Amino acid sequence: MADWNTLLQQSADLVGQDFNNVPRVERNLPQLQQYADALRSRTNRYRGPSEQAAATRLLAQQGLDAGRLTSEVMALEIVPTIEDVFHAETNNVEEYLQQVEEATLLAAIQEAQQESMAAFDAFMDQCITRDWNANKQRLFSLIAPSGLPGGPQPLIGRSAAGNGGQGFATAGPRLSPKEAAYVEIAKDMAVAAGSRSGAQAGMDFVKRFKEACEKYDEKPLAQDLPISTIWGLVVRVLNEARRRNVTPASPGRYVDALVAGARKHLEEEFQHHVRTTITRHKMQAERGADPDPLREVQAFIQVKFRDRGPLDFAAPNGMDTSWVQLFYCLRAGYDRAAARVSERCGDLLLLPTGSRASGMGMGANLRQMVDEWLRNNCRLSERHAASLSREVERLLRDKNGLRSSLRAPYQALVCALLVGDVRAVDALSAGLQSAGLPAILSTIDDYMWARLALVGGGSGVAAGVGGSATLPQPGLPVPIYTIAELQTDINRFPPQYYSKQNREPLAYVMVLLVSLQWATAVRFLWRDDTTKPYRLDAVHMGLALFAEGALAALSGAGTGAAGAAGPEAMDMASLALQYSRKFVTAGDAATALYYRWLAAIARGGTLAIKGAMLRELLVGERDFGTLLGGGGAGARGALHALVADTEERRQLFESVAQECQMSAQPEEAVELFLAADRPVQALIIINNEMSAAIMAAVNEAPMELGALSGNTTSSMGRMERIARSGRAAVERVTGERYREPLPSSSAVIAGDPAARREVEAFHQLGVIREILMAAKGGRYDQVLQRLPELPFIPTERSRLAECVRITTQLHPAIAERLQDVVAAVADAIAARGKVVGREAANQLANELNVLTSYANSMSGTRLPQAVYRKISEAQVFVTPRNPFTPS
Repeated sequence: MADWNTLLQQSADLVGQDFNNVPRVERNLPQLQQYADALRSRTNRYRGPSEQAAATRLLAQQGLDAGRLTSEVMALEIVPTIEDVFHAETNNVEEYLQQVEEATLLAAIQEAQQESMAAFDAFMDQCITRDWNANKQRLFSLIAPSGLPGGPQPLIGRSAAGNGGQGFATAGPRLSPKEAAYVEIAKDMAVAAGSRSGAQAGMDFVKRFKEACEKYDEKPLAQDLPISTIWGLVVRVLNEARRRNVTPASPGRYVDALVAGARKHLEEEFQHHVRTTITRHKMQAERGADPDPLREVQAFIQVKFRDRGPLDFAAPNGMDTSWVQLFYCLRAGYDRAAARVSERCGDLLLLPTGSRASGMGMGANLRQMVDEWLRNNCRLSERHAASLSREVERLLRDKNGLRSSLRAPYQALVCALLVGDVRAVDALSAGLQSAGLPAILSTIDDYMWARLALVGGGSGVAAGVGGSATLPQPGLPVPIYTIAELQTDINRFPPQYYSKQNREPLAYVMVLLVSLQWATAVRFLWRDDTTKPYRLDAVHMGLALFAEGALAALSGAGTGAAGAAGPEAMDMASLALQYSRKFVTAGDAATALYYRWLAAIARGGTLAIKGAMLRELLVGERDFGTLLGGGGAGARGALHALVADTEERRQLFESVAQECQMSAQPEEAVELFLAADRPVQALIIINNEMSAAIMAAVNEAPMELGALSGNTTSSMGRMERIARSGRAAVERVTGERYREPLPSSSAVIAGDPAARREVEAFHQLGVIREILMAAKGGRYDQVLQRLPELPFIPTERSRLAECVRITTQLHPAIAERLQDVVAAVADAIAARGKVVGREAANQLANELNVLTSYANSMSGTRLPQAVYRKISEAQVFVTPRNPFTPS
């Protein structure tokens, strides 16, 4: 690079030259600076100053425009080719295509794995959310406060007039609208069961449950079937028995009616499927406005076999579909259309049994068979079944015909259904599968419909359990396919097979119901982990089906005998008991009673079973007023709605009371005897309990004078409760005859010595209670004041013999407290002898002498030594004083 001097010399030389031939441009320095900045900003837009300047000079030397080149590069779009994505590492096209296919499959598998993981995560989130909401609702229902007073309501002190029959509502759990509706229906069902209101009432309750479910149904997440469809299925199946006027009292006919009802349900569902398919493919179906069901079946066939070319009903010389039409008419339940189509079905040899000549071979004969089959509940006569069975054998042996013809498999299937031969149906299915042909009974609904059509359709001996795929033997009778064998075939596969790997548990329930395994379906809804949202429906569905009598009839399905109170009924009772604990925990004893009543009826409904249920609820809940009422057997407690007959209710109360008495449950026994209008029996228990309660209260009572007015112990509280019960019982005894409470008047009950004895004993126990409590508190003057109220304690010499006689006949409850009374009187006399004057001391001495003679005169009743010791000590303080001794 040149130095500064050289550049200066060059500049001087240039200045000296002549530039007249060069145009001059006048620019000042600010303008030159502005132009330089603009040029610099334009050249520095995409590159740095030095790099962009160097690139521009290089391009200019090669004759390229830098701005044009920049715009073209920016507009350039690079499109990758398949070679860029899939590198060709092979030598021929086949290997290259195989490599591309493997890479595509790998990418598809990876994408499917990602989608599966995302779907699984979403499903788990839904399950967690659902379970959390359910647990939260269950927790809130248990701990949520209620505005109504909880706890047991005592029966004592309530009268029949004070209980209007509806005043026994107690606080209960917080129920959803659906559960509240179910509970009300269950209450009506328990009332109807208790009143024995007809055998058909169960069907009405099933319909009410269905209506309530449809009104408040909430379909769980990620499931297609709502529970209302299950209720609808049960109603439709039972409607067939109602239509035929068949009751569970005839189990054989009743089961046949249920089988027909299940088959009709599947036919109605298939009709809906046919219409949906036609609607989805209107162009191919060409349905038109003809209301004929046969035209509907033809439209469905035209859609189903649209790839088979023209069909006979759509074009002349089309493919024969007469047997296909006949099958789908039968499958959809279009009986009249099936009869019409059967006239056009030919290709039947129909050799009579024992003959080598051909029979009719015309559609007229088949029309007769179809009519007979439809009229006789899917059964043919033995003669027709035998001739058609040979035709089935011929069709099944013609393997080439099954492969080449569209109608041949349907012809064989229809003939097998008419015969009722399950072996032929299984052999046809196996033959189609081995030949690689599509199955006709491809869905579980089709399979179940065909099996139900085969049930009872045979004309010979019963088959073994399950069907076989062997060909029927000519000349042998067609075996009868029973409902028990159908259930065995269904149960060969686990529930996951029918419920889409537990994604649709109600689908398995529908299979169980259609196969008449109703008790199994209810148990599955109650116990399986995948059916937690349907526990409520399981309980009430089982109770409704038991009330209908369907479970009892189906328990003998296949044997022709109905079970009375078999394991199915015991399971329903167990469900009702478990569900009732929810209301027991929440303090709603009245609602729990209804479910326990239904459980008792399911277990046999005897008086002993009902009594055991009532006793268990009374002992656990102790809500006597709500359950029993407050006015005897005629009061309107919760049990009044279940047992309307007063005498029956009294017998129930007495039976339960005796059980409670034998099981050392005196308080429950007292309440039950009072509710049964047996106050004397209640008073017997009260007197015995009060005798023991008095002594326990006296032992726990404080000894300070006046301390009893403010302090109350647990024994004293129990004694007060027993005393209230005793007063109520005495009022019942006395008021039963004279309609006015006179508990102290023995004349009112003079005609009943036992009642008089118990009333007097209760009154005397009350006096003894006051005496002993006063002695414990140091109020000895009160002891001596109340002493004359006890007729068996003498205070005068003249009454000594009479008191000794009365003592020998004392009530056992009074006799237990005799020694305590004598000891308390001795203590009172001794205490008063210390503080009274001479005259009073002489009177006390006389009373003590009479008491001593009384204690020594009792024959057969030996008082403890402590009592005699107290009497001896008292004599020290009440010895007659010298008149000259100052007092």
